[in-house]
Amino acid sequence: MHETARVDSEAFLPRPPGALRRWVAAHPRAIDIAILVCYLIGAVPLALLDIFTLYFDRVGPNIAAGAVYSLVVALRIAAGTVALLFRRRAPLLGFIIVMLSLVGDGGPLIIANAVASWFLLYAVPVYRDVRTGWIAYSIAVAGNIVSVYTPTLSPAFRSEVQGSGPIGIVILDSIWMLAVLLIGINLGNRRRYLQAIIDRAHQLARERDQLAQLAVAEERSRIAREIHDIVAHSVSVMIALSEGGARAVETAPEAAANAMQRSAETGRTALTEMRRLLGALQMSEAADMAPQPGISDIPGLVRGFEEAGLNVTLSDGGLRLDDRLQGLAIFRVVQEGLTNVLRYAGVGARAEVTLTENAAGSEITVRDYGRPPNTLGPTTGVGSGRGLAGLAERVRVFGGTIESGPAPSGPGWQLRVLFPRGAAGAASALPNEEG
Repeated sequence: MHETARVDSEAFLPRPPGALRRWVAAHPRAIDIAILVCYLIGAVPLALLDIFTLYFDRVGPNIAAGAVYSLVVALRIAAGTVALLFRRRAPLLGFIIVMLSLVGDGGPLIIANAVASWFLLYAVPVYRDVRTGWIAYSIAVAGNIVSVYTPTLSPAFRSEVQGSGPIGIVILDSIWMLAVLLIGINLGNRRRYLQAIIDRAHQLARERDQLAQLAVAEERSRIAREIHDIVAHSVSVMIALSEGGARAVETAPEAAANAMQRSAETGRTALTEMRRLLGALQMSEAADMAPQPGISDIPGLVRGFEEAGLNVTLSDGGLRLDDRLQGLAIFRVVQEGLTNVLRYAGVGARAEVTLTENAAGSEITVRDYGRPPNTLGPTTGVGSGRGLAGLAERVRVFGGTIESGPAPSGPGWQLRVLFPRGAAGAASALPNEEG
């Protein structure tokens, strides 16, 4: 029932507008390959024309010089190919590589590499940020100035294509590059804004479900306290009445009968209140009637998070416990750690869960490696910290320690919990709450 309601609520959550844009976002590799193929379709004929023109017009029968220039042209095509292939992962680096390939290039190939530089300049503010985009634009202007005033092997072609002086070429290229940059900034900001709105909507939906579960848990805790009060008070009264009736049964039979009658009424009242409270605890889900999870259920928990989009590696170092309460606590540690990875690192993040048994006791570590490349960070207010606070209370019962913070080596976050040896016995030996 709750699962159906969750699916129905998720159906109304916002998603990126436009079927075409959603398809493009879902198939980034196909788009990158299509752009690369278009680049090669234009670059290869222009490169051949570049080599052919230079060889017959300037080099002549000098085969060695022609081979060297052919190698330079091939390197320029390779630079554009590699830069476009990794334009999402390293757009600024690819843009710098393409700008370097334009220096000293006065042949037809300059057209293909110039178009590639436009794509990469557009990609910098889209896949990075606005500040990095302006840095790329500064590099573009400086690269244009260097390229215009650098001698080339085919100056005639450049003069025919541009048809203006060096200053005019720099101004025109700067204006065109500025237009490309502004388009990228606009689309990049819109993309990040929409993604932030969608992430926030999904986060609010998750928080709504969590708040509902917290409300149910708090109500159950209240009912449990009431049951404790009912049982403690009623049983104490019944014991006192029964003992008094037993002592008065010979000397005051009427008083003894009255005491037994009051004991029976107290028991009936307690049963009535117990039935009412237990009826409030009855659930329709079969999962709520299942036994509490333990260490043996951790692989299934990991599979559930893998289905949600995490790349989880489970390392079980032979951790085996017979105590059900400590097994439940370890299960909750792994569950909270992976939940935080999914919440803060996001879908596609890599996480490691390590369960080990050593001389100190049982150690559980949940570590992630940060958000995957080209994904947005979490919005503000994504968590309240109650999960880790609850874990600290669980661990304290067993006399253990909990540590959470940046991973000691490399990027990401780490949650580490240690249950000392004999923790299960110590927890079971804790005094019960008195009514």
